[in-house]
Amino acid sequence: MPRVLTVWSLLLAASSLVLAQTPPRPGQMPTLPLTQLDERSLAADLDNRAFSLTFAQAVPVKDLLLLLVRGTSLSVVPDPAIAGSFIGELKNVTVRQALGLILTPLGLDYALDGTVIRVFTRERDTRIFDINYIAAARGGTTTVGNDPSSSSFARVSTTTTTDLFADLSTGVQTLLSEAATFNIDRKAGLLQVTDFPERLDRVALYLEAVHDRVHRQVQIDARVVEIELSDEKAASIDWDQLATEMRDGQSPAQRAAARPSLTGMRVTDVQRLLSLLAARGTVSVIAAPRLVTLNNETAIVRTDALTMSVTPQIAPDSAVMLSVSPILKAPVAVEADTLARVADGETLIIPGFTREREVRERKNLGASGGWFGRGTVVTRKRVEVVILLTPKIL
Repeated sequence: MPRVLTVWSLLLAASSLVLAQTPPRPGQMPTLPLTQLDERSLAADLDNRAFSLTFAQAVPVKDLLLLLVRGTSLSVVPDPAIAGSFIGELKNVTVRQALGLILTPLGLDYALDGTVIRVFTRERDTRIFDINYIAAARGGTTTVGNDPSSSSFARVSTTTTTDLFADLSTGVQTLLSEAATFNIDRKAGLLQVTDFPERLDRVALYLEAVHDRVHRQVQIDARVVEIELSDEKAASIDWDQLATEMRDGQSPAQRAAARPSLTGMRVTDVQRLLSLLAARGTVSVIAAPRLVTLNNETAIVRTDALTMSVTPQIAPDSAVMLSVSPILKAPVAVEADTLARVADGETLIIPGFTREREVRERKNLGASGGWFGRGTVVTRKRVEVVILLTPKIL
């Protein structure tokens, strides 16, 4: 008896093999066991026939490969060095699916050359990825109040550090097999990875996701506005009342955009806001810088009266999370730190920085005013500083 028939006898004794094709239609010939293939039907290839395999005892993988291609137009050539066995059940699978399910756990792979399937031990591959980023750790520090002899001395220090290459090393390592090796060349901006192909594909997807996020940019229009209050009795601006006035005469969508919260107030109509502030006092713009920064990178604004760091983070829904740390220096150092979530193009308002200012004015004092009845009058005005931040995703 030929050797092929002997192999089949052994396999049939340890397994039950049934062809699991689509149920026959009326008039269609019933499905035959794989050992009795209908010679009139076309030979099966990798994808167009489905079958089921059940093995209650371990079967050598080389014998199983012969079983998979029997009765098809395919040939199989296993590498002499491969070993291993299979035990289990596969239901309604094609030859391609069966090869993937059986070979991968055994550390094997296959390649198709025409109608010939070559089976061999899986080998690792090397792939080089481009890392398009600054090859250095980036840090920022903000310090206010360097003169200890000053009566208003205060020191506030904020430090941020970003090292993308170190973060990538940690992330890539979690995706690799135990046999993998990798190296990051900071100067050349390259990542070299040696691992199995499916692991390399995971690394490629991870790096693509990282690049999409770290390369996104945010433009931040910052305005520092000072309001000298007209009402001498007012300690500060009544922001609840101002929010109500912002909503008056607006559509429901606009009203929803101007709402007070614990992290400030969000508005879409900045000019209307400035008009309402002007009704409460004299408005002056101290600074109006425009910043452009990468996602999750800190930008710093520094003026004579204010130092502020802003870090944007772009959410998947295109909202922007802002981490803001403003420090007002004079006459008394005042600091704050807040997180706020705003939509693309909305304006975040950070109020509450109030102080007093001496104002000297020349006025007509009558007879008590000395020569010509004029003199200098010193009054104290209440001043509130308001920060406006408008992020735009580029």
